[in-house]
Amino acid sequence: MVHLFSGIGRLVVTLEPLRAGSAECWLLSVNFRINPAEPKFMRIAFLLLLLVAGAFRMVSPPTQDSEAGPPIEIRLQGDSDHDLELRINRILSRYPNMQRHRTTRFEILSDMPSEEAALHGQLLERTAHAVENFCRRLDMPFPKSTVSEDGRYLVIAFTSRVDFLGFAGWSDEIHARWLAGYFSPTSDHMVYHHAGDNPAVRRVVDRLAQYEARGESVDPAQRLAIEDFVDHQTASVVIHEAVHMLLHQHEILTASQENPIWLVEGLAGSFEPRVATERFGPNRRENGRTRDFRRHLAEGRVPSISSLLEAATTPADDLDRESFYDGAAVLCSWLVRNDPEGMADYIRTQKWNRSVNREDGRAAFEASFGAVETIERRWLDSERAAAGLPRF
Repeated sequence: MVHLFSGIGRLVVTLEPLRAGSAECWLLSVNFRINPAEPKFMRIAFLLLLLVAGAFRMVSPPTQDSEAGPPIEIRLQGDSDHDLELRINRILSRYPNMQRHRTTRFEILSDMPSEEAALHGQLLERTAHAVENFCRRLDMPFPKSTVSEDGRYLVIAFTSRVDFLGFAGWSDEIHARWLAGYFSPTSDHMVYHHAGDNPAVRRVVDRLAQYEARGESVDPAQRLAIEDFVDHQTASVVIHEAVHMLLHQHEILTASQENPIWLVEGLAGSFEPRVATERFGPNRRENGRTRDFRRHLAEGRVPSISSLLEAATTPADDLDRESFYDGAAVLCSWLVRNDPEGMADYIRTQKWNRSVNREDGRAAFEASFGAVETIERRWLDSERAAAGLPRF
Protein backbone atom coordinates (compact mmCIF):
# COMPACT_ATOMS: atom_id res chain seq x y z
CA MET A 1 0.00 0.00 0.00
CA VAL A 2 1.20 3.54 -0.74
CA HIS A 3 0.16 6.63 1.23
CA LEU A 4 0.95 10.07 -0.14
CA PHE A 5 0.28 12.92 2.29
CA SER A 6 -0.20 16.58 1.49
CA GLY A 7 -1.34 17.60 4.96
CA ILE A 8 -4.87 17.86 3.59
CA GLY A 9 -5.64 14.56 1.92
CA ARG A 10 -4.31 11.10 1.39
CA LEU A 11 -3.86 8.85 -1.59
CA VAL A 12 -3.76 5.12 -0.89
CA VAL A 13 -2.82 2.38 -3.33
CA THR A 14 -3.37 -1.11 -1.94
CA LEU A 15 -2.28 -4.51 -3.14
CA GLU A 16 -3.70 -7.48 -1.31
CA PRO A 17 -3.67 -11.23 -1.78
CA LEU A 18 -7.23 -12.50 -1.53
CA ARG A 19 -8.71 -15.96 -1.54
CA ALA A 20 -12.34 -16.01 -2.58
CA GLY A 21 -14.06 -19.31 -3.10
CA SER A 22 -11.57 -21.44 -4.96
CA ALA A 23 -9.88 -18.50 -6.63
CA GLU A 24 -6.70 -16.99 -5.37
CA CYS A 25 -6.31 -13.47 -6.69
CA TRP A 26 -3.92 -10.57 -6.38
CA LEU A 27 -5.58 -7.25 -5.98
CA LEU A 28 -4.78 -3.62 -6.47
CA SER A 29 -7.04 -0.82 -5.34
CA VAL A 30 -6.92 2.94 -5.19
CA ASN A 31 -8.44 5.07 -2.47
CA PHE A 32 -8.28 8.85 -2.61
CA ARG A 33 -9.73 11.03 0.15
CA ILE A 34 -9.75 14.81 0.57
CA ASN A 35 -11.14 16.56 3.59
CA PRO A 36 -10.56 20.31 3.18
CA ALA A 37 -11.21 22.63 6.06
CA GLU A 38 -12.99 25.09 3.78
CA PRO A 39 -14.42 24.55 0.29
CA LYS A 40 -12.50 27.53 -1.14
CA PHE A 41 -9.24 25.72 -0.45
CA MET A 42 -10.34 22.69 -2.45
CA ARG A 43 -8.50 23.59 -5.63
CA ILE A 44 -5.27 24.51 -3.87
CA ALA A 45 -5.45 21.37 -1.73
CA PHE A 46 -5.99 19.15 -4.72
CA LEU A 47 -3.16 20.81 -6.63
CA LEU A 48 -0.80 20.25 -3.71
CA LEU A 49 -1.85 16.63 -3.43
CA LEU A 50 -1.24 16.03 -7.11
CA LEU A 51 2.20 17.57 -6.77
CA VAL A 52 2.99 15.19 -3.93
CA ALA A 53 1.45 12.22 -5.75
CA GLY A 54 3.56 12.87 -8.81
CA ALA A 55 0.92 13.94 -11.31
CA PHE A 56 3.23 16.88 -12.13
CA ARG A 57 6.48 15.03 -12.74
CA MET A 58 9.08 17.54 -13.86
CA VAL A 59 11.83 14.91 -13.92
CA SER A 60 13.86 14.04 -16.99
CA PRO A 61 14.34 10.35 -17.81
CA PRO A 62 17.54 8.89 -16.35
CA THR A 63 20.42 9.35 -18.76
CA GLN A 64 20.86 5.60 -19.23
CA ASP A 65 17.23 5.21 -20.34
CA SER A 66 16.00 5.62 -23.87
CA GLU A 67 12.45 6.45 -24.79
CA ALA A 68 10.05 3.58 -25.23
CA GLY A 69 9.89 2.20 -28.74
CA PRO A 70 6.93 2.58 -31.06
CA PRO A 71 3.70 1.05 -29.81
CA ILE A 72 2.67 -2.37 -31.04
CA GLU A 73 -0.41 -2.11 -33.19
CA ILE A 74 -3.59 -3.83 -32.17
CA ARG A 75 -4.23 -6.88 -34.34
CA LEU A 76 -7.76 -7.95 -35.08
CA GLN A 77 -7.21 -11.03 -37.21
CA GLY A 78 -6.32 -14.61 -36.48
CA ASP A 79 -7.92 -17.53 -34.73
CA SER A 80 -8.11 -18.33 -31.06
CA ASP A 81 -8.21 -21.68 -29.33
CA HIS A 82 -11.57 -23.36 -28.77
CA ASP A 83 -11.64 -23.13 -24.96
CA LEU A 84 -10.81 -19.44 -25.04
CA GLU A 85 -13.57 -18.83 -27.57
CA LEU A 86 -16.09 -20.49 -25.27
CA ARG A 87 -14.99 -18.34 -22.33
CA ILE A 88 -15.17 -15.18 -24.43
CA ASN A 89 -18.63 -15.99 -25.76
CA ARG A 90 -19.87 -16.66 -22.22
CA ILE A 91 -18.69 -13.22 -21.11
CA LEU A 92 -20.04 -11.46 -24.20
CA SER A 93 -23.44 -13.03 -23.69
CA ARG A 94 -23.62 -11.36 -20.28
CA TYR A 95 -21.91 -8.09 -21.29
CA PRO A 96 -23.05 -7.47 -24.88
CA ASN A 97 -21.67 -3.91 -24.94
CA MET A 98 -18.13 -5.22 -24.76
CA GLN A 99 -16.03 -5.20 -27.90
CA ARG A 100 -13.33 -7.68 -28.70
CA HIS A 101 -9.76 -6.54 -29.38
CA ARG A 102 -6.71 -8.63 -30.13
CA THR A 103 -2.96 -8.13 -29.87
CA THR A 104 -0.15 -10.58 -30.50
CA ARG A 105 -0.49 -12.13 -27.05
CA PHE A 106 -3.75 -10.88 -25.57
CA GLU A 107 -7.48 -11.14 -26.15
CA ILE A 108 -9.09 -8.01 -24.69
CA LEU A 109 -12.78 -7.65 -23.92
CA SER A 110 -13.66 -4.08 -23.08
CA ASP A 111 -16.48 -1.57 -23.12
CA MET A 112 -13.97 1.29 -23.31
CA PRO A 113 -13.67 3.35 -26.51
CA SER A 114 -11.67 1.54 -29.17
CA GLU A 115 -8.82 4.05 -28.96
CA GLU A 116 -8.51 3.50 -25.21
CA ALA A 117 -8.64 -0.27 -25.58
CA ALA A 118 -5.93 -0.10 -28.23
CA LEU A 119 -3.69 1.90 -25.89
CA HIS A 120 -4.20 -0.71 -23.19
CA GLY A 121 -3.35 -3.42 -25.71
CA GLN A 122 -0.09 -1.65 -26.50
CA LEU A 123 0.66 -1.36 -22.79
CA LEU A 124 0.01 -5.07 -22.29
CA GLU A 125 2.37 -5.95 -25.15
CA ARG A 126 5.03 -3.66 -23.71
CA THR A 127 4.60 -5.47 -20.39
CA ALA A 128 5.13 -8.80 -22.11
CA HIS A 129 8.34 -7.47 -23.65
CA ALA A 130 9.47 -6.17 -20.24
CA VAL A 131 8.84 -9.59 -18.68
CA GLU A 132 10.79 -11.26 -21.50
CA ASN A 133 13.70 -8.86 -20.92
CA PHE A 134 13.58 -9.68 -17.22
CA CYS A 135 13.70 -13.42 -17.89
CA ARG A 136 16.48 -12.94 -20.41
CA ARG A 137 18.56 -11.03 -17.88
CA LEU A 138 18.11 -13.88 -15.42
CA ASP A 139 18.83 -16.47 -18.14
CA MET A 140 15.52 -18.14 -17.43
CA PRO A 141 13.55 -19.86 -20.22
CA PHE A 142 10.61 -17.95 -21.63
CA PRO A 143 8.48 -18.73 -24.71
CA LYS A 144 9.17 -16.91 -27.93
CA SER A 145 7.40 -13.66 -28.68
CA THR A 146 4.77 -15.43 -30.76
CA VAL A 147 1.52 -16.72 -29.31
CA SER A 148 1.96 -19.80 -27.18
CA GLU A 149 0.24 -23.12 -27.89
CA ASP A 150 -2.25 -22.31 -25.15
CA GLY A 151 -3.46 -19.23 -27.04
CA ARG A 152 -3.70 -15.61 -26.01
CA TYR A 153 -4.17 -14.33 -22.49
CA LEU A 154 -7.65 -13.10 -21.62
CA VAL A 155 -8.01 -9.56 -20.27
CA ILE A 156 -11.35 -8.02 -19.25
CA ALA A 157 -11.36 -4.24 -18.94
CA PHE A 158 -14.35 -2.24 -17.67
CA THR A 159 -15.07 1.45 -17.82
CA SER A 160 -17.49 1.18 -14.90
CA ARG A 161 -16.40 0.19 -11.43
CA VAL A 162 -19.90 -1.16 -10.73
CA ASP A 163 -19.73 -3.45 -13.77
CA PHE A 164 -16.25 -4.56 -12.72
CA LEU A 165 -17.43 -5.47 -9.22
CA GLY A 166 -20.44 -7.27 -10.66
CA PHE A 167 -18.20 -9.33 -12.91
CA ALA A 168 -15.84 -10.16 -10.03
CA GLY A 169 -18.75 -11.56 -8.04
CA TRP A 170 -20.36 -13.41 -10.95
CA SER A 171 -17.26 -14.89 -12.52
CA ASP A 172 -14.83 -15.35 -9.64
CA GLU A 173 -16.97 -15.15 -6.49
CA ILE A 174 -15.00 -12.15 -5.31
CA HIS A 175 -16.96 -9.62 -3.29
CA ALA A 176 -14.65 -6.81 -2.24
CA ARG A 177 -15.64 -3.27 -3.08
CA TRP A 178 -12.12 -1.84 -2.75
CA LEU A 179 -10.81 -3.63 -5.83
CA ALA A 180 -9.38 -1.88 -8.88
CA GLY A 181 -7.99 -5.01 -10.55
CA TYR A 182 -6.99 -8.62 -9.98
CA PHE A 183 -5.51 -11.67 -11.64
CA SER A 184 -7.24 -14.98 -10.98
CA PRO A 185 -5.09 -18.06 -11.71
CA THR A 186 -8.18 -20.25 -11.29
CA SER A 187 -10.21 -18.42 -13.95
CA ASP A 188 -7.14 -17.74 -16.06
CA HIS A 189 -7.85 -14.06 -16.68
CA MET A 190 -7.05 -10.60 -15.38
CA VAL A 191 -9.75 -8.00 -14.80
CA TYR A 192 -9.68 -4.29 -13.97
CA HIS A 193 -11.62 -1.07 -14.26
CA HIS A 194 -10.47 2.33 -15.44
CA ALA A 195 -9.19 4.48 -12.57
CA GLY A 196 -11.33 7.37 -13.81
CA ASP A 197 -14.37 5.64 -12.26
CA ASN A 198 -12.82 5.37 -8.83
CA PRO A 199 -15.33 6.97 -6.41
CA ALA A 200 -12.74 9.32 -4.95
CA VAL A 201 -11.67 10.53 -8.39
CA ARG A 202 -15.28 11.09 -9.37
CA ARG A 203 -15.83 13.10 -6.19
CA VAL A 204 -12.93 15.39 -7.09
CA VAL A 205 -14.20 15.82 -10.65
CA ASP A 206 -17.73 16.51 -9.38
CA ARG A 207 -16.41 19.07 -6.92
CA LEU A 208 -14.60 20.92 -9.69
CA ALA A 209 -17.82 20.85 -11.73
CA GLN A 210 -19.65 22.41 -8.79
CA TYR A 211 -17.14 25.27 -8.71
CA GLU A 212 -17.69 25.87 -12.41
CA ALA A 213 -21.47 25.76 -11.94
CA ARG A 214 -21.15 28.54 -9.36
CA GLY A 215 -19.20 30.61 -11.86
CA GLU A 216 -15.82 30.07 -10.22
CA SER A 217 -12.85 29.53 -12.48
CA VAL A 218 -11.03 26.21 -12.55
CA ASP A 219 -7.46 26.09 -13.75
CA PRO A 220 -7.31 23.83 -16.84
CA ALA A 221 -4.00 22.51 -15.52
CA GLN A 222 -5.94 20.86 -12.72
CA ARG A 223 -8.05 18.85 -15.12
CA LEU A 224 -4.96 17.84 -17.07
CA ALA A 225 -3.33 16.80 -13.80
CA ILE A 226 -6.34 14.65 -12.93
CA GLU A 227 -6.24 13.01 -16.37
CA ASP A 228 -2.50 12.31 -16.05
CA PHE A 229 -3.01 10.91 -12.57
CA VAL A 230 -5.84 8.62 -13.70
CA ASP A 231 -3.90 7.44 -16.75
CA HIS A 232 -0.88 6.60 -14.62
CA GLN A 233 -2.94 4.73 -12.00
CA THR A 234 -4.72 2.73 -14.71
CA ALA A 235 -1.39 1.87 -16.35
CA SER A 236 0.02 0.73 -13.00
CA VAL A 237 -2.93 -1.63 -12.47
CA VAL A 238 -2.66 -3.04 -16.00
CA ILE A 239 1.08 -3.64 -15.75
CA HIS A 240 1.04 -5.05 -12.21
CA GLU A 241 -1.67 -7.60 -12.92
CA ALA A 242 -0.24 -8.50 -16.33
CA VAL A 243 3.10 -9.29 -14.68
CA HIS A 244 1.34 -11.63 -12.24
CA MET A 245 -0.42 -13.29 -15.17
CA LEU A 246 2.66 -13.70 -17.37
CA LEU A 247 4.98 -14.96 -14.63
CA HIS A 248 2.29 -17.36 -13.45
CA GLN A 249 1.26 -18.71 -16.85
CA HIS A 250 4.84 -19.39 -17.87
CA GLU A 251 5.63 -20.93 -14.49
CA ILE A 252 8.40 -18.47 -13.74
CA LEU A 253 6.80 -17.42 -10.44
CA THR A 254 3.29 -18.63 -9.75
CA ALA A 255 0.78 -16.42 -7.95
CA SER A 256 0.56 -18.86 -5.08
CA GLN A 257 0.60 -18.57 -1.32
CA GLU A 258 3.39 -21.13 -1.40
CA ASN A 259 5.69 -18.44 -2.77
CA PRO A 260 7.00 -15.63 -0.52
CA ILE A 261 4.61 -12.72 -0.67
CA TRP A 262 7.46 -10.21 -0.68
CA LEU A 263 8.86 -11.82 -3.84
CA VAL A 264 5.54 -12.21 -5.70
CA GLU A 265 4.39 -8.67 -4.96
CA GLY A 266 7.86 -7.17 -5.05
CA LEU A 267 8.53 -8.38 -8.58
CA ALA A 268 5.13 -7.17 -9.83
CA GLY A 269 5.68 -3.84 -8.09
CA SER A 270 9.14 -3.46 -9.62
CA PHE A 271 7.54 -3.39 -13.08
CA GLU A 272 5.18 -0.52 -12.21
CA PRO A 273 6.34 2.45 -14.27
CA ARG A 274 7.84 5.66 -13.01
CA VAL A 275 6.34 7.22 -16.14
CA ALA A 276 4.19 4.95 -18.31
CA THR A 277 5.61 6.32 -21.58
CA GLU A 278 9.14 5.25 -20.58
CA ARG A 279 10.60 1.77 -20.57
CA PHE A 280 9.87 -0.10 -17.35
CA GLY A 281 10.84 -3.24 -15.49
CA PRO A 282 13.13 -4.30 -12.64
CA ASN A 283 16.16 -3.75 -14.89
CA ARG A 284 15.54 0.01 -14.66
CA ARG A 285 17.12 1.96 -11.81
CA GLU A 286 13.78 3.56 -10.85
CA ASN A 287 10.19 2.37 -10.88
CA GLY A 288 6.82 3.71 -9.80
CA ARG A 289 7.57 2.97 -6.14
CA THR A 290 11.09 4.37 -5.91
CA ARG A 291 10.15 7.87 -4.83
CA ASP A 292 7.95 6.68 -1.98
CA PHE A 293 10.61 4.19 -0.90
CA ARG A 294 13.13 7.02 -0.69
CA ARG A 295 10.73 8.97 1.47
CA HIS A 296 10.47 5.97 3.80
CA LEU A 297 14.26 5.70 3.75
CA ALA A 298 14.64 9.32 4.85
CA GLU A 299 12.08 8.73 7.60
CA GLY A 300 13.72 5.50 8.80
CA ARG A 301 10.67 3.37 7.92
CA VAL A 302 12.19 0.88 5.48
CA PRO A 303 11.41 -2.73 6.47
CA SER A 304 14.36 -4.98 7.12
CA ILE A 305 15.03 -7.84 4.75
CA SER A 306 14.42 -10.24 7.64
CA SER A 307 10.92 -8.84 8.18
CA LEU A 308 10.16 -9.20 4.46
CA LEU A 309 11.30 -12.82 4.51
CA GLU A 310 9.23 -13.62 7.59
CA ALA A 311 6.00 -12.09 6.29
CA ALA A 312 3.21 -14.58 5.60
CA THR A 313 0.75 -11.81 4.73
CA THR A 314 0.94 -8.10 4.26
CA PRO A 315 1.18 -6.03 7.47
CA ALA A 316 -2.11 -4.94 9.02
CA ASP A 317 -1.01 -1.38 9.78
CA ASP A 318 -1.42 0.99 6.85
CA LEU A 319 1.99 2.62 7.13
CA ASP A 320 3.73 -0.70 7.59
CA ARG A 321 1.91 -2.12 4.57
CA GLU A 322 2.92 0.90 2.51
CA SER A 323 6.59 0.49 3.31
CA PHE A 324 6.34 -3.29 2.81
CA TYR A 325 5.21 -3.03 -0.81
CA ASP A 326 7.59 -0.22 -1.67
CA GLY A 327 10.51 -1.93 0.05
CA ALA A 328 9.83 -5.28 -1.64
CA ALA A 329 9.61 -3.66 -5.09
CA VAL A 330 12.82 -1.68 -4.70
CA LEU A 331 14.69 -4.63 -3.19
CA CYS A 332 13.61 -6.93 -6.04
CA SER A 333 14.80 -4.39 -8.59
CA TRP A 334 18.14 -3.96 -6.81
CA LEU A 335 18.69 -7.72 -6.66
CA VAL A 336 17.82 -8.17 -10.34
CA ARG A 337 20.25 -5.43 -11.34
CA ASN A 338 23.09 -6.38 -9.02
CA ASP A 339 22.80 -10.15 -8.71
CA PRO A 340 20.69 -11.61 -11.55
CA GLU A 341 22.24 -15.06 -11.08
CA GLY A 342 21.27 -15.02 -7.41
CA MET A 343 17.72 -13.90 -8.21
CA ALA A 344 17.36 -16.63 -10.82
CA ASP A 345 18.60 -19.23 -8.33
CA TYR A 346 16.24 -17.92 -5.65
CA ILE A 347 13.22 -18.05 -7.96
CA ARG A 348 14.10 -21.58 -9.03
CA THR A 349 14.38 -22.56 -5.38
CA GLN A 350 10.83 -21.36 -4.77
CA LYS A 351 9.61 -23.12 -7.91
CA TRP A 352 11.13 -26.53 -7.34
CA ASN A 353 11.45 -26.81 -3.58
CA ARG A 354 7.99 -26.58 -2.04
CA SER A 355 9.47 -27.54 1.34
CA VAL A 356 10.80 -23.98 1.61
CA ASN A 357 8.71 -22.19 4.21
CA ARG A 358 8.89 -19.14 6.43
CA GLU A 359 11.11 -20.89 8.95
CA ASP A 360 13.84 -21.68 6.42
CA GLY A 361 13.10 -18.69 4.16
CA ARG A 362 16.17 -16.91 5.50
CA ALA A 363 18.37 -19.91 4.69
CA ALA A 364 17.00 -20.05 1.14
CA PHE A 365 17.66 -16.32 0.68
CA GLU A 366 21.20 -16.56 2.00
CA ALA A 367 21.93 -19.60 -0.14
CA SER A 368 21.19 -17.49 -3.23
CA PHE A 369 22.41 -14.03 -2.24
CA GLY A 370 24.67 -14.29 0.81
CA ALA A 371 24.30 -13.11 4.40
CA VAL A 372 21.15 -11.05 4.97
CA GLU A 373 22.99 -8.39 6.96
CA THR A 374 25.60 -7.93 4.22
CA ILE A 375 22.99 -7.70 1.45
CA GLU A 376 20.90 -5.25 3.47
CA ARG A 377 23.88 -2.98 4.11
CA ARG A 378 24.87 -2.95 0.45
CA TRP A 379 21.28 -2.39 -0.68
CA LEU A 380 20.52 0.49 1.66
CA ASP A 381 23.90 2.16 1.10
CA SER A 382 23.20 2.06 -2.63
CA GLU A 383 19.70 3.46 -2.22
CA ARG A 384 20.88 6.23 0.14
CA ALA A 385 23.50 7.26 -2.38
CA ALA A 386 20.91 7.33 -5.18
CA ALA A 387 18.56 9.41 -3.01
CA GLY A 388 21.31 11.81 -1.90
CA LEU A 389 20.98 10.71 1.72
CA PRO A 390 23.93 10.26 4.11
CA ARG A 391 25.36 6.76 4.41
CA PHE A 392 25.66 5.18 7.84
